Amino acid sequence: MSAASSAVSDMLVTVKSREVQRGMLAEMRGDRDSSIHHFLAAAHLELVLASDYDAVEDSDLALRSRLSAASCFWRAGQPERARSLIDQLSQSYPSESTMIQKVLEDLEGNVSSPTS
Repeated sequence: MSAASSAVSDMLVTVKSREVQRGMLAEMRGDRDSSIHHFLAAAHLELVLASDYDAVEDSDLALRSRLSAASCFWRAGQPERARSLIDQLSQSYPSESTMIQKVLEDLEGNVSSPTS
């Protein structure tokens, strides 16, 4: 077993993916309360995974998890939190700032943010 796989829980990755899926399914059903619940769970799991990826020095996966967390926060009706995270990522990953800002533009243009 590699150091990366032992430091990053496969179960956590699976649970996070299922929470995103459940959030999307709830969103499609129009069940706003359930979608918010699942997207917030997924966002927090993504942040835990990002920390785990940092620990194994996999900055690409850490960035990807943090961007996914921002997307989940957005979909959960917390666009300010998503924007704050995206701003932090732009500062932490200046070479990826164009791609990071594209994610924000996609969220602004394509993902409606439910109001709490």
